[in-house]
Amino acid sequence: MVKAKQNEKDENCLGSDAIYPYNERGKEKRLFEVTTRLAMKKKKIKIKKIKMNRTNKMKVLIITHYFQPHIGGIEIVAYNHAKELMKEGNEVTIVTSRLNSEKEINFIDKIRIKRVKALNPFEKRFHVPYPLFSPKLIVVLINEIKKTDLVVLHGIIYLGSFFGAIIAKYYKKTVILMEHVGFVEYKSSILNLVQTLLYLSVGKIVMHSSRKIFVLNSDVKRYISGITNTPIAFFRNGVDTNMFYPVNTRKKTQLRKKYKLPVNRKLILFVGRFVQKKGLDLVLKSKESSFDLVLVGGGVINPPITDSGVHIFTDLAQPKVAEIYQACDLFLLPSRSEGFPLSILEAMASGLPIITTGGSYLDFVDKRLVKIIKPEVSEIRLSIREIVSNSNLLREMGNYSRKIAVSEFAWNKSISILNI
Repeated sequence: MVKAKQNEKDENCLGSDAIYPYNERGKEKRLFEVTTRLAMKKKKIKIKKIKMNRTNKMKVLIITHYFQPHIGGIEIVAYNHAKELMKEGNEVTIVTSRLNSEKEINFIDKIRIKRVKALNPFEKRFHVPYPLFSPKLIVVLINEIKKTDLVVLHGIIYLGSFFGAIIAKYYKKTVILMEHVGFVEYKSSILNLVQTLLYLSVGKIVMHSSRKIFVLNSDVKRYISGITNTPIAFFRNGVDTNMFYPVNTRKKTQLRKKYKLPVNRKLILFVGRFVQKKGLDLVLKSKESSFDLVLVGGGVINPPITDSGVHIFTDLAQPKVAEIYQACDLFLLPSRSEGFPLSILEAMASGLPIITTGGSYLDFVDKRLVKIIKPEVSEIRLSIREIVSNSNLLREMGNYSRKIAVSEFAWNKSISILNI
């Protein structure tokens, strides 16, 4: 305990602008100098195989570019995986970005969170989630990885994953890589080019340094298998079915009054970041006078919405988001690119009918009871009319959603992939 505190004290003394943080330490200095050279070599290092079970507890380091209070699916996955690992008696630390005034070190449900100062210009200007970390990230990762057994990386092309993979390889630690979305098609050809170059450079190094890569669907697997020979397997996201669950009509009415939503209107719900990738523009263009839209997420909507039939909620805690699901009638997510969105699972667990553009991650569902559409306004409108006008279909789709969520998507099933 004393040693851990001293390490944290040393890091704070260095400051976020330290570019050569280990000038007086031999081994660490050498690591810093050879980092890129080591990564570029196809040098095979024998890594001890670790299997997680009740008698072999581990120290696990999760590295993710964003975490709470930032809103997004990866943040929820990282949190719930950490929570499940803690339940099994493992010690978990999360290293992530510090974007605002969050504490550098804090605990959430006994999970230790270590934050590193970062700038976030690309998300604000281009809706691209790519924080730029302070050089102190290298110092933090060296200190954390040295004392951990398993490193879990979220996202192939992020800076945290890049430096985490290199440092973990140097210290001969097992690395698991989780890729959620894969290549995202942007309107900008420049953004697409930069993304491609990142996959072929940073991404290739990260994948080569990993023992195994887990992806959410076959589309992601198909894309990255052309870049790496590292074994690729599937994993499923999870959902807290005790937090997200359907309610009766009386409770639904109470919740609508609580959140100042119309009691006697059909409410179509969108949950996600307010960005083009999620298809928010299609949701807004699909608005008709026969229903209201409820938008839950984060970001700025331009131009501002003046329609009184559009209700916007931002920066809500998960329990309140769960209540918004319960207050609505149908869930709509016309994404242009997805891994396996948690909002789909939350809506299913809440007993809502689903309309989505889908993807290979929904290959297993009954297409009669989960509406898969093209990302087109005309299809969205037609599907909404078809479902909300048929009370039997609305009920049948909602019951199917809940059944699938409960039977297939518990978080403890999702975390079982770490038994490698």
